[in-house]
Amino acid sequence: MSVTTKRNTGKTTDLVLTEQESNELRLALRTYVTDLRMEIAHTDRYEFREELKASRAVLEEILRRLSGAPTAMTGQGRQGEAE
Repeated sequence: MSVTTKRNTGKTTDLVLTEQESNELRLALRTYVTDLRMEIAHTDRYEFREELKASRAVLEEILRRLSGAPTAMTGQGRQGEAE
């Protein structure tokens, strides 16, 4: 699996993963996102909760891309395999 990302500066980052590495990364991200949801639910400070929500949204988008959903940002269509 090869993933290309575009930064705000216009630069891209390429990441090439084996199928096993891709699976492990998805599992780790899913676990972290689940933990992050719990943290958001238990956070009292509004500003911190909003930061956590923004982080969760970014990680969920990465998971979506790793799962092979098309993305307009890279213009590469499906990447990786379906879960």
